[in-house]
Amino acid sequence: MPPRHEAATGTRPIKPRDLIELRDFGRSDASLTGKPIYTLSPDGMSAAIALRRADVQSDSYCLGVAIIRLDGSRRARLIDVGGEFMQSYADGRGIPATPTGSAYGTAPIWSPDGKAVFYLRRDHGVTQVWRAAVDETQGRPLTHFSTDALSIEWSSVGRTLLVATRPALAAGAAAIENEGRRGYHYDARWSPHWEAKPRPPLPLPQQISAIDPRTGEERILLEAEARKLKSVSMPSRPTDAELFTISAAGNRAWTTRVGLNPFNAPRRFHVEFDGRELNCPDAICGAGVSAAWWRNDHTLEFLRGGRADDGGRLALYRWDIRRGGSPQLQFQTDAALMDCTPWHASMLCAVETARMPRRLVKVDPSTGRFTTLFDANPQFASLRLGAVERLRFRNAIGQQTYGDLVLPPNHRAGQRHPLVVVQYISRGFLRGGTGDEYPIFLLAQQGIAVLSFQRTGYLPETYATADPSAAQRVNIEGFKERRAIFSALLAGVDAAIGKGVVDPDQLGISGMSDGASTTQFALINSNRFRAAAISSCCDEPSWLFVTGPAYRDQALSWGYPKQASDGEAFWKAMSLTANAPTMRTPLLIQVPDSEFRGALEPFSALQQYRAPVDMYVFPNEMHVKAHPAHRLAIYQRAVAWFRFWLLASTSDEPELANEIIRWKALRNPPQ
Repeated sequence: MPPRHEAATGTRPIKPRDLIELRDFGRSDASLTGKPIYTLSPDGMSAAIALRRADVQSDSYCLGVAIIRLDGSRRARLIDVGGEFMQSYADGRGIPATPTGSAYGTAPIWSPDGKAVFYLRRDHGVTQVWRAAVDETQGRPLTHFSTDALSIEWSSVGRTLLVATRPALAAGAAAIENEGRRGYHYDARWSPHWEAKPRPPLPLPQQISAIDPRTGEERILLEAEARKLKSVSMPSRPTDAELFTISAAGNRAWTTRVGLNPFNAPRRFHVEFDGRELNCPDAICGAGVSAAWWRNDHTLEFLRGGRADDGGRLALYRWDIRRGGSPQLQFQTDAALMDCTPWHASMLCAVETARMPRRLVKVDPSTGRFTTLFDANPQFASLRLGAVERLRFRNAIGQQTYGDLVLPPNHRAGQRHPLVVVQYISRGFLRGGTGDEYPIFLLAQQGIAVLSFQRTGYLPETYATADPSAAQRVNIEGFKERRAIFSALLAGVDAAIGKGVVDPDQLGISGMSDGASTTQFALINSNRFRAAAISSCCDEPSWLFVTGPAYRDQALSWGYPKQASDGEAFWKAMSLTANAPTMRTPLLIQVPDSEFRGALEPFSALQQYRAPVDMYVFPNEMHVKAHPAHRLAIYQRAVAWFRFWLLASTSDEPELANEIIRWKALRNPPQ
């Protein structure tokens, strides 16, 4: 647990482990929606969180469940410690349970009497439901499944725990192993870029079990019974509502999609009072409402914004409907407020700022001032960080977005620094960009300015498309979406240069996932960058077969050219392989072993044409790399790479000696 207090001296230089070994709770990003970060006790006096802390030395995580007394009458304390790191999984392209590498990160749930909490914990490779009493110091397993527990919630009547498992996945995996005795059939079940065998095909339904919270006795539910127990009867909820809140008097507020595409259509906010829908201006209710609650029967509060198209500003509105008029703005903030809920006369939220890791706070709804209730990382206040300024700008088609410009902590007036772009979400604490591989404050400490870039939102013309595939066809035509994102990135770079603190001739760019695609596009369609680094790779002709038949057929439906067709014009705008003869920007590739096959074609092509490229592959990793020891190596190498190419400076860390020798050879290749 964190110490009580550490002086906010801001004097000690930051080190890689200061970022890697932060205490985290909740999901790993600062998104507006998702799994709960904390849960409030029935009496409203305590909060429960699941804490995790990486340990580089052991290459593992310390995990625990903590109870926070919100009135400060007692120190936050652990009521269980132990278990293995749990990552999240996703279904996609007909293939189930693909591990992502990201932390599962959801909070425990409280018993109705507030005397215990229930949570998921993984031991010996299997996730079970555990129970811990709030006045004890050790939990115990409640279930003993042979397959993973996936989620846990109370039944609608609050007496039974409903736990989801997926035994069909285990059965399907066993069938796959048996199939291997005669050779696996290569078909749409394969995703060979990360696994050399097929996966059981979807659909693989979940099984819901009713668990007695005292004894752990299990009863498997039929689908209809599970639906009945999971659903709280709410006839007043509109059928197409997503976010929904209702007052004691029956006044309602909800969001609905505007447009056909469920993936990216904006959500409009509706408010109904005394049986009639009120007129709320589009500028306030047209899109972007992420949370809402009734303070009383006539006063509604809601949060909107925090997105690219409003420059990252989050706003709280209050609407006293009896007084008439429109919702009134209470405050705006660039901070990331997450999982906010009304709490007495205030709001309870998790919060991050650009220079502050996640905390649990009380927020004054009239002013936006917050009071810290739980600081998981008080030691962070002793670190010396560079100044941060939010820049707002538009791309070539008028879409608004923003970036956070971070200067070296020793910056002096008149200095101009090299700049590295880190992508592609810039919300909350500036750690290492999406995927957490490019440590922003460590780069700044080396004398490099950083632009943490927030990518633009979806193209407006995709809102009317019928499904994600139709939207992707719009995006892919002429790489229209990628061009829009990149034009915004260049606008952000120019805004940083316009501050007079950036050397326009010493620019670097980095990225992971979507950010890696933008970096790839930037190296081909611009000559402004002097060094680059990516953490996943690459959108190339070979990706059609490396990712397997399911993705290949999707990509062809989007407009990608068939193999052996005349696709030269298409790939010339995007492929590193197709442009290898002219590529001269130094490129560092650090990829997981589950994805390195996608990097082989461009890496080989770049090497053949003597482009300065270096690649590292990390074992037992997925899309997001989870091993703390790997995170340290990635941080150190990425910082050293940009120092080498932008500052002509070499690292004195012994672990990087061989890298420096190779990079010198890349800088001065034999003729």
